[in-house]
Amino acid sequence: MKNIILQHWTGDLNELVSLSSANISRYAEYVGADYRLLRGQVFRPHLTTASQKVYMLDEEFDDYDMVVMLDPDMFVRKGMDNNILTDVTGIGMHNDVQTRVFNGLRRKHPSLMDPKYPFWGGAIYRLTRDQRQRLRKNIREDEIICFGRKQWEGEDEGIMHRLATLAQMEISYIPGWEWCHCSYRDGVERSSMIHVRTKVTAAGPKRTKIENYRDLVERGLIEE
Repeated sequence: MKNIILQHWTGDLNELVSLSSANISRYAEYVGADYRLLRGQVFRPHLTTASQKVYMLDEEFDDYDMVVMLDPDMFVRKGMDNNILTDVTGIGMHNDVQTRVFNGLRRKHPSLMDPKYPFWGGAIYRLTRDQRQRLRKNIREDEIICFGRKQWEGEDEGIMHRLATLAQMEISYIPGWEWCHCSYRDGVERSSMIHVRTKVTAAGPKRTKIENYRDLVERGLIEE
């Protein structure tokens, strides 16, 4: 099996992205996968930064059995030894956040959104070669631009849902929050991967992600 874990960033690397890249690169080595941080507008230059994650479907990666895409503010929890390639099922996560986002996009684009097909959160995708090829062949430029032209219009999540709808992809979700546990949510100490957010608690207040990262390091939940 040949696998790769990807992340993406456009622009100069900030401290958190550099730390996340180093953390995930070490994890990729641990699970025997290649690692790459994609840089710049690699998918479609006229679409938003988040939309560039859809590049994981590109033919460039067809030699890989499994491709995992992670946001550049994701970290492996210290001491976690689970394998994202073999110890989990599902393509992406879907929790209450994704339900709210999907409903909002469905109101805006009723002809492009279909609840019979999956809507994955954009922080983590894990796709086999066959799944990537099924999605890729359904890319329609006039449809993906509806989601990717500016922030908060769906971006990669909207694009991937539309491709999954056209491909009639089965619903396949990663269970719960374990592999994308928001840093402010209860139970983060039992997670496999931590998604560093700006909230301090679910009700607020907020501070910078790097401040929350440092707090997680101090708590022994992320290895510096």
